[in-house]
Amino acid sequence: MSGARKSLGNFITLLVMFPLSIGVNILVARILGPANKGLYAFMVLLGESMLPILFLGFGVGVVYLLGSERFKGRDVVFSSLVIGFLNGAVVALLLAFLWSRQWLGKTAAELPGEFMLPVLMTLPLTGMFSMAKQILKGRSQFKVLNILTLANAIFNIALLSAFVLLTGMALRGAVMAIVVQKILTAVVVIYLLARYTHPRLKFNPAFVRESYAYGIKAWLGNMATRSNERMDQLILSFFADAKLLGYYSVAFSIVRLMGFFPQAISPVLFNMVAKAKDAGRSAVLLAQVHRALLLLVGGMALALGLAGKWLIPFLYGSAYEASYFPMLILLPGMFIYMASRRVINKFLSANGYPGLSSRVEAIGALTGIVAYLLLIPVFGVAGAALASSLAYIVSTIAAHYYLHRLLPNFRAADLFLVGRKDLVWLYRRVLGALGR
Repeated sequence: MSGARKSLGNFITLLVMFPLSIGVNILVARILGPANKGLYAFMVLLGESMLPILFLGFGVGVVYLLGSERFKGRDVVFSSLVIGFLNGAVVALLLAFLWSRQWLGKTAAELPGEFMLPVLMTLPLTGMFSMAKQILKGRSQFKVLNILTLANAIFNIALLSAFVLLTGMALRGAVMAIVVQKILTAVVVIYLLARYTHPRLKFNPAFVRESYAYGIKAWLGNMATRSNERMDQLILSFFADAKLLGYYSVAFSIVRLMGFFPQAISPVLFNMVAKAKDAGRSAVLLAQVHRALLLLVGGMALALGLAGKWLIPFLYGSAYEASYFPMLILLPGMFIYMASRRVINKFLSANGYPGLSSRVEAIGALTGIVAYLLLIPVFGVAGAALASSLAYIVSTIAAHYYLHRLLPNFRAADLFLVGRKDLVWLYRRVLGALGR
């Protein structure tokens, strides 16, 4: 499959998933209300934030070893799923212990066992799902990966609609939706892997050792990326009650709307840069995409800032009006991240400098963690938003520093002198390539 066709498949998947995820978020928020929305956000956050920590980069090793054809897919599928299941079980036991001791913070303390324990029991299935995606990435089976990703999103919205909207069970229904979704997704995972890889039901210790040996080298960089995305809500949940986390999660969901174009364009940019003959030519492509994204993402940021006070209660209900202020604080940081840092990091990786992009992520993570711990206990939701914006801004400055150290003759002005021609280029080159 050509790079353009792969990018097209990723783009279509994103195009379908993006409105689905927004619809789910709005549906859950309106029915649950801020406090229960915060509890729901926390339960979803547990697996997404804790599982990658104890994987120790194993998934990265899976992608590398399969992509380099060191191992055949059918020989390692069983081992990967077993590791995913066991890691999920270990995380579930650890979280259950911390929760029972009330060491997970204020939001977790509001969760009764009838909600917390069923969600923890699904974490082994979440671990299997995570490993399945890594297997498919390593085998370049993007079509199957897109099917799996779409199935997970469709299960999410269908089950939340059934258990929350139609039954009126509120948070209890949301918990039931989580549990059933994980079970159904696990069934789909096993079916797809069995059909497309014909796995041998034999554990492969050599593969596991090599996956950990390779993956642990990239583990810190991956953790930095994860902390940049989720640490704000995790630390906020420790110091604040569920209602405040509910406000913040809605504010974060709104500003994430700016990510559609960067997410759609990044795979295309990566392919174009990787195929460029030299760093100078790829830098010209970077500048062109950077300027176009400044226009697109900047326009969305301006629109959200002006319309947010009306948009939030219209979409989520009047109970979430308090989400507008943290949304405003998040906007500058998310804008500079989506329009600038994200595309520069993609450029660094595509030119063979993944270590530099990892440094950028690490700088952002360190800045964020320090700022979260200093600002959240004092300012609550506003502190979380301010710390997030600060982390995004500092890491973007670092990305520009490494870019210009790599390309000392590159004019910084070329990244920022935007005009109508940049939108024309974006349409003709990037969207046109996807259309072919």
